[in-house]
Order: sequence, then C-alpha cells, then structure tokens
Amino acid sequence: MPSSRFVRLLFSPGPKKSTAMKWVTIISFVILLSFAESRILHKRDHHEGHHDDHDHGPETKLLVGNIFTLLGNTNFQYLGMVIFSQLLQLCPYEEHVERVKHVTELADLCSKGAKRADCGHTVLRVALDEVCKAPENAEKYPFHAECCAKPEAERYPCFVSHQLTEPGAVPAYTRPEPEQLCKHHDEHKDTFMLNYIYEVARRHPQVYAPAIITIARNFDAITHECCKDTATAGQCFTEKMPAHVKELKIVSAIQKHNCYVLKAFGERVLSAMKLIHTCQKYPAASFANVQEIVQSIAHLHKTCCSGDMMGCMIERLHLTTRTCEKKDRISKHLKDCCDKDVIERSACIVKMENDEKPADLSPQVREYLEGPDVCKHYADEKDLYLAKFSCDYAKRHPEFSLQLLLRVSKGYQDLLTKCCAEENSHDCLIKGEEALKKEIESSTTLLKTTCAAFEKLGPYSFQNELLVKYTRNIPQLTDESLLHITSGMTRIGQKCCKIPEEKQMPCSEGSLSLVIGEMCEKMPANFPNEKVTHCCSDTYGNQRPCFTALGPDEKYVPPKLSDDSFHFTDALCTASSEEDLNHKKQTFLIHLMKHKPDITEEQRTKVITDFLTMKEHCCKADNHAECFAVEGPKLIEKWAELLGVLPEVKIHV
Repeated sequence: MPSSRFVRLLFSPGPKKSTAMKWVTIISFVILLSFAESRILHKRDHHEGHHDDHDHGPETKLLVGNIFTLLGNTNFQYLGMVIFSQLLQLCPYEEHVERVKHVTELADLCSKGAKRADCGHTVLRVALDEVCKAPENAEKYPFHAECCAKPEAERYPCFVSHQLTEPGAVPAYTRPEPEQLCKHHDEHKDTFMLNYIYEVARRHPQVYAPAIITIARNFDAITHECCKDTATAGQCFTEKMPAHVKELKIVSAIQKHNCYVLKAFGERVLSAMKLIHTCQKYPAASFANVQEIVQSIAHLHKTCCSGDMMGCMIERLHLTTRTCEKKDRISKHLKDCCDKDVIERSACIVKMENDEKPADLSPQVREYLEGPDVCKHYADEKDLYLAKFSCDYAKRHPEFSLQLLLRVSKGYQDLLTKCCAEENSHDCLIKGEEALKKEIESSTTLLKTTCAAFEKLGPYSFQNELLVKYTRNIPQLTDESLLHITSGMTRIGQKCCKIPEEKQMPCSEGSLSLVIGEMCEKMPANFPNEKVTHCCSDTYGNQRPCFTALGPDEKYVPPKLSDDSFHFTDALCTASSEEDLNHKKQTFLIHLMKHKPDITEEQRTKVITDFLTMKEHCCKADNHAECFAVEGPKLIEKWAELLGVLPEVKIHV
C-alpha cells in the first residue's frame, strides 16, 4: 500500500454508516488499542511483491506441515482443539480428542516430507475434511450436511455462520472441585490443557486460537501454583480466578469490538486510531516504520473479522515474527517478548507498556504552528502532513487518551483549512491554538472532577448519581441497561482513578467510550431520543464529550403511576446479599426518575427516605406482604401529592 493511500485512509471521509454500528464499533476498538500488537504483516508484503529470500509466502506457510513445523507438536494439538471446538461446539471432548489425534498425525507426516495429496492442503481444509468425513447428529448440527456439501471456499464460512455465539447457548462451564482439579493436573498433564482449551473455545467461538491457548496456559499456571498445597487450594482458586475470568472476557470483547470498528467505519478509522496508538507506544520508531505497522494491522483485522480465524492466527504469527525481525528499529523493549515461544510473543507484545520518550524528542511541536511553510506543507502533502502531525503530537503525549488526540488532530485540520485560506495565516494559526488548549483543559478538568467525586462518594453512591443523570437523560433505556451502563462507569472509576495520573485519561476515556459504544450498538435505528441518536452517530473523537453534555429529553412523556410503577413485595426483605439489596434499591431509584425526571434533589431525598422507612417497618412485621399491601398505596398517594403526579391505578403488591 503506497503512502498516499495510507494517508487517504487516515483523513479522507469514510462511507456513511448506520448510527448504532457506527458508534459502537469505533468505541469498542478503544480498549483494543491497548491490547493490539504492533507487528509487520508478511502476507501483505507477499502480495505486493516484497519478498525475503527465506520466505515462500503465506500460502505455503498455511499448509498443514508448515504449521506443524512452526508450532511444534504440542501447540499444534492445542490449535486443532480450538478449531474443532469452535466448529462443533456441542460435541463431547472425547470426540474432538480423536479428531485432534488424526490431524496431528497427518501434520507430523507432512512436516517430514511425506508425499500425500492432503499435505498440499491448509490446516483449515484438513480440519474441515476431518469434520465432514462422517455425518453428525442432525439435531445438534442441522447445518452439518449442508455446509460439508458446499464448495471448498464456502465450507468454513458456512460453519462460522452457524456458530453459537449468544451467552448460554453452550452450557456454562463448572470448574471441578479443587481436589479433583489438582488430581487431574498432577496425573494427566498432557490432557489438562487440551480439556481446558476445549471448554473455553466452544464457549468463545470468535476468539482467535493464540488468545485461547494463552488463556489456557494462564489457567495451567494458576492450577500449578494453587495445587502446591491442597489444603489451601480452594482459597487460592477463589483469589486468582476472578482476574483470570476477567481477562478472558476482555479478550473476547476486544475482538468483537474491533470488528465493529472495521464494519462501521472502515479501514480509514482503524488506521487513524492505530496511527495514534502506535506512535504513543513506540515514540522512538520512525514514521515509516509506524506506517508499515499500521497498514499491516489494518489488513490483519480484515482477515480476523471476516471469520477466518485460521487466517487470522497465521497473519498474527507472521506479523509478530516480522516485528521481532525489526525489533531494534521499533523498541528496545521488544527483545524480551521476541525471545518467547511463537504463541506467547503476541500476548507479550500486547501487554507491553508504552516506551519512554527518547531524550532527544523535543517537548513541543511548534513547527506545525510557527513554521514559515506550514500552509505550503499542508497544500503539498495534505493528509500525509496531518498524519505526521498526529504521530508527532501523540509521541509527546502518552498521558492523553486516544479520543482526545483525535479531537486535537481534527481541530488542527480545521485550523489549517481556515487559516491557510487567510492572508495572515501565521497569526491565525497562533490564535487558533487557544481552541486546542481549551479542549485539552476541558478533558483534563473533567477527569479530575470525576475522580474527586468518586473518591468522595464511594462506588455505591457514585453509581446512584450516575443513575439519576442517565435515567433523566435517557429514560427510554430499560432498567437493566441503565444498571449495566452505570455499573460499568463505576468500575471505570474504581480502576482508573487509582492508577498513576499519567495513565488515568487513556484508561478512563478509553473505557468509558467502550461502555457508551456498547449502549449505542444495542439501540434500534428508531430509538426515540434524538439527542442520543446524535451522540451515537457523531464522530468517534466527540462521542464522550457529546454524552457528557447530554441533557434531559424534553420530548419524553413520563408514564403515570400504575401497577407496574413500583413493586413493594416481601422480596425487599429477602435479599440474598448486600449487592442484591442495592440492586433492588437502585431499581426503585430508576423507576422514580422515569416517573419524575425533573424531580429536585430535596424531593428525591424525601421519597427515598420514605421508601427505606417503609421497607424497614414492613420487613420487621410478621406478615411482610400484608404490610406492603397496606403501606404501599399510602406511600404512592403521598408521593403523588409531593411530586404532582396522579396515580392511574392502585399499586399492585
């Protein structure tokens, strides 16, 4: 890809996308940025004619024998288990073990030079042949015969289209008791990893193989550590597993969100985001190397998001390998990752912290405002000039979020467009700098204010304040959606406000953008809130500011009090935990806000106090239900008078 196309992708207008998909995809990629590898794509080089003497192209490398040689016997078995478990998610483990055995034996022979027709096949074709060689249960896999009968190029997409991706589609995994787990780990080390890979892969059919293998290795390490002392193994697993499960969820979410970005915004947005992130991560890398990395990653994600998880894995491995070949020109910290196993390199690079800024890197980029030939450079180079500015500015500001840097880049582009058309462009550019400074100051101030509020209120009260704001602003959302969104925002506060200050903005705005994006993606095209629709369809960099400034929906008509307004039942007295009780109280708060969005803080305090008083009184009564049946309607009448809302029917208990 020539440089001219690269920069057009960064700054030229993309195709118009649907509101929901446009917002969620670009947002969801934010967190991916902190995980995305910086690798150089071999496959693109091959197709564009850039050959190394020792390379024979990805088509050769995809062949079953080559992959066996690249990965080794054990990793190849792991790969096979991922493929089969994702294709046929409801098959017993033992059936997949047999399939893995068959393809591994073939791959081993092919790697040793066996002259067989199937040695000329890719791993994916060999796996599909294995899957299709015998009929499958028609009840479990009604699509099996149809997919297997399709032409070679259509078989895999057919299976992918029938994957079970909804939560709960595959029965939930129940971790064995510690004693049983430790026994299995000790006595069957060879099959322990395969079994766990099977359980993870069939529940996460869209997560690519190296990520699943890495997750399984982490679980193996946890098990090894916890099983050193069987007496404390249970407690050890209890302490370590939440973080492990969270990592798996993050990996899965990141990959899904990455594809949303590509589908909704296209390669242009993906490239622009990767440009900024890569320049932040590798400030010593040349712009040419950054260009190559960004082009490569964009191509990689096209393959991954097409559903070709085998091709996705191969391209990632090639990309990681080529990055390691150029590690000295990219980052001095890459060596430790590049010394690892081929499967482990990718995850290691992903988790690398941003490099420290080079000592000779100037603190500012004044030449982009004060240089005598700014407008000439812009006229001559256009998007390339803007890309260089974005990269140079990002290198100097790893403490800024990706979204803020995109806003700064867009502001600079607008400034050039305006000032370079004026006679005194120099003065115009200098004056225009103030607008960029205000945007930075606004984002920094908001972060400090939010973290101060979180520290003062604590998680529960902080979420309550968010519930008040977002129920008032987006009352059309369901109770569960409002609770999910605000709990996500609260977790962001818990995580991001505690880390070093220079990491807070990338953490908070990046994560917040993911939450908002998920919300927008789920909204129907005809969502009855024009302000929200506008924010969801805004440019990526402006999404968070748009939602921050979002006000109440003046067109919203609150429902009248009815049987479904509040549910005062003895369930309020039988909460299984403090978390469950808080959930019930917060649901009450949501219903209150939906019925009276303009409620004052004084009125809200009064109503909540009345509610808690009644709850305490009735939960002490001998007959909870009878007490709520008597006291509930009285309270509704009292609130109706206080709030100026007339009840439609008597409350149902």
